[in-house]
Amino acid sequence: GARLAKAMSTLTIAELIASGKGKPDPDAEVPQAIRDEIFNELKKNPANRTCFDCTAKNPTWASVTFGTQMCLDCSGIHRRLGVHVSFCRSVLMDKWTYRQIYRAALGGNARAREHWKRCGVDPYQKIESKYSSNTAQQYKRLLEKDVADACSRGLTALPMAQGGSAAAANASAAATASADPFAAYLNGISQPPQPVQAPATVPAPLPVRTAPPPAAAPPPPAAAAAAS
Repeated sequence: GARLAKAMSTLTIAELIASGKGKPDPDAEVPQAIRDEIFNELKKNPANRTCFDCTAKNPTWASVTFGTQMCLDCSGIHRRLGVHVSFCRSVLMDKWTYRQIYRAALGGNARAREHWKRCGVDPYQKIESKYSSNTAQQYKRLLEKDVADACSRGLTALPMAQGGSAAAANASAAATASADPFAAYLNGISQPPQPVQAPATVPAPLPVRTAPPPAAAPPPPAAAAAAS
């Protein structure tokens, strides 16, 4: 019961997928470890290290509605617009549901900014008009479609889980090994042997050729006449 829930709350995305828990209830609360892992991964993108609505660095708030990250000051303007326009959460302190955090993971500042630019709209336009525009509504519909897909597929739909099948397999193998040492032993001996590379052979040195001794010089003419 409580012990299992506590253990599950510390698992990573790869470990949840490996343990068969990678498709959680979309409206269930996201464990803090998963929330932090997702936002830490998002911060690796430079676009998410700058507020979507201004140029402030290291934003710590997000619009759940649009999946964008923003600074504290801009989040205050969002809250004045009302939750029916933009619902904000802290990426460090607030609780999130999986449905909400999928929006942040699948959205992000770079994707939203590209959408605004593609529509010929300045992404840094005034917040009050920015989020009531047709551009904003189009983007929200695009994001909602992707979020619906993620709710049906689970954590494997997230970008940070793409290519994570190897990590999930390793996590699964580690869990099996810790639960069953004999299985770990069988796993070890079932691995195909690695080919042994023959040592490189050094070619024998070539024989050194010595020059023949020089021919004796002929005797001078005077010595030849005396000898005769």
